[in-house]
Amino acid sequence: MNLRAERARSDARQVTPQQRLLLRLAARHRLRSAVHARGRCFSCSLDLALDAHKRGLAVTLLRWRVVGEDDFVDHWAVRFDDAQALDLSSVQFDPGGRLLQPIGLYPGQFVERREYPASLFLPTYARVALHRRGRLPLSFLSAVCTAMWRHDLGGALRRFALLDAAGVTLRYGARRLVLGIERWRRGLERRERRLRGEPPTGQTML
Repeated sequence: MNLRAERARSDARQVTPQQRLLLRLAARHRLRSAVHARGRCFSCSLDLALDAHKRGLAVTLLRWRVVGEDDFVDHWAVRFDDAQALDLSSVQFDPGGRLLQPIGLYPGQFVERREYPASLFLPTYARVALHRRGRLPLSFLSAVCTAMWRHDLGGALRRFALLDAAGVTLRYGARRLVLGIERWRRGLERRERRLRGEPPTGQTML
């Protein structure tokens, strides 16, 4: 089969009305600048999930652990189908910033992919999104951390995967430690701004 025929077969792949709607919503939330996308993969994925939820669509979030990076510990996107992710901040690793990314072709430093129903986070995020300025508040990130741990631990216990359950709990402890350090750092930033007489900047973005 030649390349043109292969592309035609790929284009003919069934796309459901729900997926078409999700694509239209994703086009509104995608970030085209690497500078603006930096550190916003989770928040923009949640924005898309919240938009979809308001229209009756339940979506699944994909999370990778990122290794070898000083500034990031994870990357988030929205599952589109079994093979593709809707990645709103893909411009961070894909110069073309393509919205649909093959799940199996993410960079090598993106490891340990896990899936989470967006419904785990949306009730709390819906309240945060109403008043948010800048980065996500640490109280919300703490709730996300706990929801992820419960979800992963429950899955491991249902599979009787005790080693995975132990690893999930260790990662949870590490995330809590990182959040504690971030809380301390943001407290120092606020104190420094007060000492300089600068106005508060509000909450900040993951």
